[in-house]
Amino acid sequence: MRPVSYIVVAALAGFIGGNVLQAPELYDKVTHHLSEKPEPADFWSTPAISGYGKIHYVDTPAYNPRNDPNLSNKIVFQLNKNDGDIKDPHLGLERVARVVNLYYAAGIPLKKLDFVVSMNGDAVIAALNNEQFHKAYGIDNPNLKMISELEKAGVKVSVCDQSVAFHHIDREWIDKSVTHTISSGTTVATLQNQGYALLML
Repeated sequence: MRPVSYIVVAALAGFIGGNVLQAPELYDKVTHHLSEKPEPADFWSTPAISGYGKIHYVDTPAYNPRNDPNLSNKIVFQLNKNDGDIKDPHLGLERVARVVNLYYAAGIPLKKLDFVVSMNGDAVIAALNNEQFHKAYGIDNPNLKMISELEKAGVKVSVCDQSVAFHHIDREWIDKSVTHTISSGTTVATLQNQGYALLML
């Protein structure tokens, strides 16, 4: 390596290292600034999926689904990973609940929503029944109540049997509230061909 290159590398390393060392301080400043204003008690709400997918609804006209009464409101949500602590409700399912809450808050009746959740990859763990989840993690499955609330709102929750097999999960270990499908890929492709929008969460 030429001497000039060493100088450039050293300068870059010093710049990056200095910023990394300052990162906690910068983070504290930013988060402190963003959290100075206290939130009112009613700042967040869960109008359709009780207790899940909290929203702060602001009634703005841009891209509001209620603007077009002819919209099909057909969405397939593909969840393929586990974010956060496995013992907490699945963040992907929380995001699905948030979308349901937002549509409902915008004035779209639940009966006019056609939402399907397709869980594959590591996300299939969220579909385990209580017995198997408890064996693996020592607690009941924290996702089943949310899945129940989603299904009460008309959301269909499904699981990819290819991912179930890949993870060496018996099909019987999946909670009975969840629908088995050949695969997430075929589910998503079939629904997209039927006019569903795809959201990967």
